[in-house]
This record gives sequence, C-alpha cells and structure tokens, in this order.
Amino acid sequence: MESSPHRRRKLALLFLMGVAFPCLALGYLAVRGIRNELAFVEQRRQSEYRALAAQIGDTIAAEMARSETVYSRLIAEFAGPASADLSGAFDSLRELLPLVEEVFRIEGWESVHLPAAHLAFIPDGGLERRSVARWSPGAAAPFRTGQEREFQGRRYGAAVRSYQLAYDAARDSVLKAEALLAVARVQRKATLFDEALTSYETLFREFDRVRTATDVPAGPTSRLEHASVLSMTGDSLEALAGYLDLYERLVDGAWKLERAEYDFFAGQVSRSIAELLAALPEVSAAPYREFLSALEARGRQISERTENLLLFQSTAIAELRTRVDRRSGNPAPTGTRLAIESAGRDYLVSLLPQRGDQSGVWGLLLDAEYLQAVLRETLESQVDPVTTDWIVKNRDGSVVLARDGPLAGSLTVNATLAGNFPPWLIEFRQLPQSPYRRLLASSQSIYFYMFVLIATILVFGLILTVRAVKHELELAHLKSDFVSTVSHEFKSPLTSIRQMAEMLQTDRVPTEERRQRYYEVLVEQSTRLSSLVTNILDLARIEEWKKELQFEAVDAAELVRELAKTTQHRVGHEGFVVEAHVEEPLPLVRANEDAITQAILNLLDNAIRYSSEARRIEVDATSGDGRVSIAVRDRGVGIPGEELERVFERFYRGGDPMTRSVKGAGLGLTLVKEIVEAHGGTVHVKSEVGEGSTFTISLPAMTE
Repeated sequence: MESSPHRRRKLALLFLMGVAFPCLALGYLAVRGIRNELAFVEQRRQSEYRALAAQIGDTIAAEMARSETVYSRLIAEFAGPASADLSGAFDSLRELLPLVEEVFRIEGWESVHLPAAHLAFIPDGGLERRSVARWSPGAAAPFRTGQEREFQGRRYGAAVRSYQLAYDAARDSVLKAEALLAVARVQRKATLFDEALTSYETLFREFDRVRTATDVPAGPTSRLEHASVLSMTGDSLEALAGYLDLYERLVDGAWKLERAEYDFFAGQVSRSIAELLAALPEVSAAPYREFLSALEARGRQISERTENLLLFQSTAIAELRTRVDRRSGNPAPTGTRLAIESAGRDYLVSLLPQRGDQSGVWGLLLDAEYLQAVLRETLESQVDPVTTDWIVKNRDGSVVLARDGPLAGSLTVNATLAGNFPPWLIEFRQLPQSPYRRLLASSQSIYFYMFVLIATILVFGLILTVRAVKHELELAHLKSDFVSTVSHEFKSPLTSIRQMAEMLQTDRVPTEERRQRYYEVLVEQSTRLSSLVTNILDLARIEEWKKELQFEAVDAAELVRELAKTTQHRVGHEGFVVEAHVEEPLPLVRANEDAITQAILNLLDNAIRYSSEARRIEVDATSGDGRVSIAVRDRGVGIPGEELERVFERFYRGGDPMTRSVKGAGLGLTLVKEIVEAHGGTVHVKSEVGEGSTFTISLPAMTE
C-alpha cells in the first residue's frame, strides 16, 4: 500500500499535468490573442480617424467648389465692373452660400476692392471728396449775414430769417442742407423747439444721405440733434426711440461714414441713451435695455467684421501678389485657393478662374468661423467622447478648435483636410481606458472570459485536490485509530473470556462463589463484545440502506421509563443515579423500537462514560410543535465548543486527554445520528466544558 506522502506527491503531479499545465497554456494563448486583437483594434481606429478626416475635407472641398461655381457664373453674367445689380445678386447669395464671407476684386494686382461689402464704416480719409459747392450771389449774402447775426450779434430771430433766405435761394442739395442745418441750430438756441424739430425732420427726410459743404453728414447729424431736442423738451420716450433708431441705422451702415465719424456718433448715442435709461423707472426701462443690449452685440459683431475686411483690403494685396507669383509665375491665375497671413490674421481665399471679358481678378473670402462650426459639428457627432479626444490646430501650432475641457489622452493620429486646405491639422487622441473596458470593447473578449474561466477552474481544482488529499489523510488517520481502538476493544473482552474459560475448564476455581462471579464476567464481556459488533454492523447497514427498519407506534414515555430503570439497575452499584422525567400526556411516535432503544442506550452509555465524579443522569421526554423530544443530560466533563459540530462524525473522538482515556470506537454518536435521521428526526447537542452535556433527539409525533 502506498504511503501518505507518496500518495500526496502523486496527486499533486497528476493535478499539474492534467489541470495546471493545460490551463496555463490556454491562458497564455488567450493573453496573446487579446494583445493581437487590441493591436488590430488600434490600427482599425487609426484608419477610421484618417477616413473621417478625409470625409470632412471632401465635404468642405465640395462646398467650396459649389460656392466657386455659383459665384463664377454670376460674375460672368455681368460684364464690366461691379454694378448695383451685381451687388444685389451677391446679397441674395449670402444666405444660400454661408461659406462665402465676402466677394472681392483685384485691380491690376495693386489694390483690393470690396464691391458688395456692407461696412459699418470706411477708413479715415477713405471718402472721395467732391468739389466744394459754390454759393450763388443771391444765397451767399444772406448766409454770411445769418452767420454774423448768429455768432456776433446773437440775434437769433434775424439769423433764422437770413438762413432761410439762403436756403430758398440755394439750388444745390449740399448748400440747402448746409443752410437748413444752420436754421435748425439757431432755432434750438432760440428755444424754438417745435420749429427746430420740424427743420431736423425736413433734413433727415429730404437730405438724409447728403454731406454738407463743410463735410458734415446731414442724416446722422439731424437725427442726433432731433433726439436731443426731444430730450430737452422732456419727451424722454420719444427721444429714446430716436436715439435707438439712429444707433440701429449706424450699425446697419445706413450712411457711408469714416471710422472717426462712426465712433463719434456711436459714442454720442450710447451716452445719451444711458442717461435717459438711468432716469426712467426700471420697469419702463427694461424693454429698452434688452433692445439696446442686442443692438450693441450686433454692433460689436459688425464692427469686428468691418475691421477684418478693411484690414484684408489694405494689407492682403502684397501677400496675394507674392503667393500667386511664387505658385504659378502668372499674375492672372485661373483658380487658386490660398491661406494667407496678413497683419497677424489668417484669411482663407479662393481666386476664381479668370475670364477674358472680366475686369480684374475676382476672389472669394471664405468664412473661417463657418468652416470651424461645420468641423466642430462633424467631429462632435462622429467621434465618441468617451474613448477619443480631438483638437484642431493651425499651421503655426495655434489652436483653432478644441473640445470643452483640458486636452487629454495620447496622440493617435494626425490628419489634414483634403488638399491641405484649410491648412488645419486634426489631432485625434486616445483617452486612457481601464484594461477591463478595453477587453470588453474587443471582439475577441471571449478570450478574456475563457481565461477567467480557466483560472476559476484551476483554483477550484486546486481547492478540490487539497481538500480531497486532506480528507483522505483524515480518513486514513481515523481508520487507523478505529482499527487500533476496535482491536483493543475486541482484545480486552476476548482476553477476559479466554482466561476465565480456561480456569473454569481446568477446574482451578476454588469456590462456587468465585465460579459464579466468573460466569457473570463471561456474560458481561460477551455482551460488551456483541454490542460492539452490533454497532459496527448496524452502522454499515443503515448507511448503505441494507437494513430496512420496520416502523410502528411506540410509546415514547414508557420506553424512556423502562430504559432509565434498566440503566439504573445496571450501573446503580457504581454510584450512578439515572432519573426519568416524562411529560404527560406524551404522544406516540412512529418508530422502530429496537433502533430507537439502541440510540437512547448509546446516549446513556456516553453519559455514563463521561460523567466523571458527578454521577447523576437525567432523561427528559417532552412534546411540542408536533414533535417528541428525548433529552439525555449528564453533569460530566462536557465538550469544547469547537468540537460540537464534529462529535457525530465517524471515528471522531475529542482531543481532551480525559475523553481519549475513555474506551470507545467513536461510532456511538454516529449511529445515533443515522438512526434518528432514518426516522425523519434530528439530534443536537448543548454542552459546556466542566458543566456536562445534553443530547436531544427530536422525532415527529403521530397524529390521530
């Protein structure tokens, strides 16, 4: 027979060869498969990013080509330089083709013109000055007289009459506007407010776009003064409405003003509106404040656009000339897209194909903000924000677009747009992910689950192997103890029986009394031997269901009394007191009387063996909840708490030295448990060391 150490080594070797090594090999293959799959996923993601960038570039290029085609056809329909009709046609295309910010024309590669631009103002000195209008003799004399009477004599009534004569005599609108402004001015000084209001109304109704002989724009000047007079007369709401109307007209570019003039009128209007709003109740002022806020925002936007266009107009020609010459060597290109930098700003330009009958070279200034909005919308809709971050940079590395929040992740792909126009670089960055999430995203994640399953099987198999080896060693140890104990238990009575039988056979017993005593010992030892054999055989038969128990109605009360009485008679001479306490009435139980008797006697025998010096044993029989309980209580050595769950195991005997000194094979309580469970009952124990133990059998009671 193999020794235990050899057997353990053999089991460990079989486990390694049959389970561990195959599991490790499969695990290694799973990890390799996962790594390959992750590399493939990364490569596929890079391809997807490049394809997305190409798709965005193609979309932008297609929209630019469409805009270029439409504008080229429109320009070709109009011969010669830009006309009012061409400007109106450009206006109709702005909403249809939002990509185009403005149309421009290059004359002789020396200057850039913006024929259709709606500007809030033009550069200072940008107005073409007309020749100064000359007063006729009939108008000049009263005008000079009016000036003398106004400024020197402060005779306002006479001054008004002189200016009125000059107004009536003038035939030029410039001179008429000059004279009427003087009339209104003097009327205001003379506190003739109603007449002044009428004069200003005539001015912005008949001379709105006229600049006076002294280069004063009649339209905005008359409206500003008109609102000022209304404010002086106490009509705050009408004055406020007049200022707001003037501000809106300024923002919309109703007059061709130089930058300084625009700033002057806008500043005057803003201050006047603020003063009027401060004097109004908050409830009344709220709608005007809201309208003013929207108007100011639109004004800032239009001013910024105007400044941008004027800067392009004044500075871009040199860069355009250089870039075109370097690219084609031809000052008359036929369709070119350029990204130029001028005065610190970037412009996206498309020069349209030139036709022989066209005046100059036409081009489109593309709206970079619109392109950025299209690019952002596409990226946000196409790129998963959980796995990928992105940023768009200009050619100098400055950020054009970025997602909200700080840039994160490692650089995965750099991609440019189609034709590298606009010259923006899109960076896609892979956000850090947990290994588990990456595995779940893998199409080969089955490898991961296989690996987990293999690891689980490996651990489970290891646990089972260890437990099996441990159980086998414990069982071998118990069997060894059992064989040793049973051998001792068999040997002791057999030795006694043999010795006394030999003495009786050889007639060496001196007295009849001694002979009778030997007979009693022979009977006692043979009974002990028979009980031991019966326990072993019955246990095996019950476990293998080879012993069919015959059940009948048993009077548990009578059985308990009889067994207590018999046990008391048997051990009473040793100082034991065995008492029965039976609850009346006690229901019958359906049981095999011999088996139950054997179980109770085993409990009584254990109580006697482990009673130590306290030799009082009680047997209680009670009922409740449809069950009959039989409890055997002793005052002996007791059982430690950690051993209570194992006392019913086969061959188990406690580790206490006193317990070990008591003869037994460790089968009595096991047999009790098997018998009780065969009857559909339960058995449990309560014990404290030094206080004794109580074993309780619970059996189902018979119902009527």
